[in-house]
Amino acid sequence: MLALSVSLAHAFADNLAGEIRSAQSAGDYQKAAKLYRQLIAEGTDSPEVRSNLGIMLHLAGSNQEAMDQFRIALRQKPALVSANLFGGLTEVDLGAPKEALPLLKKARQLDSGSPAPLLGLGKAYVALRDYGLANESYFKATQLNARLAEAWYGVGITDRSLAEQRLNKAARGGPSVDQQALRNEANDLLDRALEALKRAIELDPTSARPHLILAESFSEAGRLVDAIPEFEAAIKQDSKLDAAYLGLATAYWRQGQFQDALPLLKRVLASSPQDPEANAMLADILEHDGEDAAAKQHAGIALAGNPDLMQAHVVLGRVYLAEKHPQLAIAELRKVLAADPDGSYHFLLFRAYKEAGDEKSARAALADFQRLRHKDAKP
Repeated sequence: MLALSVSLAHAFADNLAGEIRSAQSAGDYQKAAKLYRQLIAEGTDSPEVRSNLGIMLHLAGSNQEAMDQFRIALRQKPALVSANLFGGLTEVDLGAPKEALPLLKKARQLDSGSPAPLLGLGKAYVALRDYGLANESYFKATQLNARLAEAWYGVGITDRSLAEQRLNKAARGGPSVDQQALRNEANDLLDRALEALKRAIELDPTSARPHLILAESFSEAGRLVDAIPEFEAAIKQDSKLDAAYLGLATAYWRQGQFQDALPLLKRVLASSPQDPEANAMLADILEHDGEDAAAKQHAGIALAGNPDLMQAHVVLGRVYLAEKHPQLAIAELRKVLAADPDGSYHFLLFRAYKEAGDEKSARAALADFQRLRHKDAKP
């Protein structure tokens, strides 16, 4: 009788294992998790079973429950690779990347030949905004497997983030900052990012993400003609990707192709009416078309979401000048002078001071405009 009971128990466990495999294959992770719980309740319990339950819960989006299972597994078997790896990934998804690092580093130590822990470390470091270590992790993953699109994508986005850091530092300036050296470093990093993202697209041509990041990298490098087809490719792969529509609209707007940008901006605002960048660009287009009241409204929405959006301040400056409110225009334009790309903001300020009757300040603004124009003029 005892032998028969044991045999039946094994048969029951084998049947559950088969159901679990079927649920996993079908992507029904909630059902697989339920079956793992049933398996545990029937007496089949081990660190590996707990870890597998945690993985199913993680894939189903139940991350707090998953973490509970990984902790049980790791108390019983601290060197279990799957529990360390997926425990780390789960901590990242729970918004705790610092807590993820020891788990992912342990997984890396235990399974040094696999790129998976390195991909996890890259994700955790990105969440911590440590783009240097993230880049290093992703690059090491490409060395282990040069055909991993996810690794090349990680290299690309982190190179791009490092470039942005250099450009921001150059823009802030300061006496001890070599701005040209920082810009040169940024350009080198952007070139590297472009190559990595192209590699990711070659390996996974159906993914929208590399196309989107590649397009944004082209855009930041001023290569708008190259950016546009990449934004279009991202949209082709994912027609609901608002970031691609916004990026494409931005590229058209920066080229002065307002009629091409307009329907894209309206599409973005239909789903995200408070989007600061879309509102700022729409405000600029409306102001150019003479619709000052609507332009002012959208500029206000943009600045409510992001008070540092320069273009929205410039739009308000131009609108206030047109409305004969020079003091209001002066207040807006003074906020953007440090980032004047070509002297045009100083020229608007010159006009506002003239309109306000402040000749001394008008002369100073005009002198700054002429200095910036001469600085940027070609010899």
